[in-house]
Amino acid sequence: MADLEISGKVFRFLSAMHPSLSKSERKRYSGYDPDEWYEWTGELSAELTELMRRSPRDTSFARGFAYVSQKAVAEGEYIPTRDFLTHIASLPSAWRGRNGSGFTAQSNGATSAVVSYSGMPGFANVCIAVQGELQQRLEASGAVGAQVAHGKVCRLNGDEHCEFELAWSGEEAPAGAKPADLSTLADSTVTGPAAPAAEKVQVDRAAVELRESELPRPDALPEIDIGGGEDLFDQIKKRLAEAERQAKLYGEARAEIDTLNRELAESRADLETALAESEAAREQLGAELGSLKEKVRTLLKEV
Repeated sequence: MADLEISGKVFRFLSAMHPSLSKSERKRYSGYDPDEWYEWTGELSAELTELMRRSPRDTSFARGFAYVSQKAVAEGEYIPTRDFLTHIASLPSAWRGRNGSGFTAQSNGATSAVVSYSGMPGFANVCIAVQGELQQRLEASGAVGAQVAHGKVCRLNGDEHCEFELAWSGEEAPAGAKPADLSTLADSTVTGPAAPAAEKVQVDRAAVELRESELPRPDALPEIDIGGGEDLFDQIKKRLAEAERQAKLYGEARAEIDTLNRELAESRADLETALAESEAAREQLGAELGSLKEKVRTLLKEV
């Protein structure tokens, strides 16, 4: 392997999700093999820096980086928060060097940690994309109320690494998911699971992501009657039980929406890649057909 490499999955994702790519750029990026690694050159760094500048708030890159790590986890599985932080250095990531992905993590209690990043050099404002990547990877780990903030230490200020402060309020497994087998992921080359079936790729290109506004609204909690009647303590217990039930339903709905959003993004990326490949095939066929017609004309003239 080269000293510094980036996953082809990043380009596959950008070919479909970057908001301001031209048709020729989409076609070129869709030509990258998602199962291969590409040498991180100065030219590539400059190109991606320019693409990041053209991307509103750099969400395309944040989601693209997270897409690489999520694609490596089998469908129906997830990496629990503590496992994610403990093994972050060796888990699949968008970029790799001789010493791994460039991530290290230090826990600060049960629901907070500091993650350091020293990978992907020469990429202006890469910390913006990495912050978004960590946010999505933390949420995918089942962390409830996940928050990621950039610390004071930053390579743009001359430091050797960037620090990110992670915090969450609890942990809950995504609906229907089971912990992944880390032995199949650590030190992986990020080959990921098999490509989606054809029917999964057929999505509405005009589809939009589900929004938080579409989450179920909580029902009114039971009123507490302090004027007599039922025991006050029993009323409070019922109110707490109902609040807990609604919180659980909300968490399950939120996890399902996150899963659907990830699947939608992956399906759109696969669809755009398939369309680009189809267009390239049509162009090649047209060129071959034109050449064949010219040969027929030549033969007819000779006859």
